[in-house]
Amino acid sequence: MPVIKVWCLPASQDERTLNVLHQIIVRAVTSVKELGLRDENDMTCLFPPDLMSYGLGEEIIIEIGGLFTKPERTPEVCQSLAASVGRAVKSLYSEAKVECFVTSFDPAQGFWTSAKPTSQEERDDDGLNYYCGVECGPRDPNR
Repeated sequence: MPVIKVWCLPASQDERTLNVLHQIIVRAVTSVKELGLRDENDMTCLFPPDLMSYGLGEEIIIEIGGLFTKPERTPEVCQSLAASVGRAVKSLYSEAKVECFVTSFDPAQGFWTSAKPTSQEERDDDGLNYYCGVECGPRDPNR
């Protein structure tokens, strides 16, 4: 699940404005069909507060991480995602310089989720933990 962090928003943002921004970002991400993401449940959008108010809103940085590496997620698709989300945010903050960075993630490097298992996921013996279908190391079948 991609995690989208939007940094350096103007300090005056209220809940309604952030909800509008969230919906615009979701539409921008889901418009890139090659990603296979359907709606806001397929991503997480975060708007972390900045500790320094100087310059907020002049430059907005968007980080898109946690995007699982898959064959169909080519550099061109990632570039399309960056452009789609960057332009969407720019549409709300026309005076700001907006930059968007996309980084892919290989779940074999370490990944865990509490989401319910699908056919490609493996349930852990404690009945609570679920692992992605990528083998991350040797597993004891007797556990």
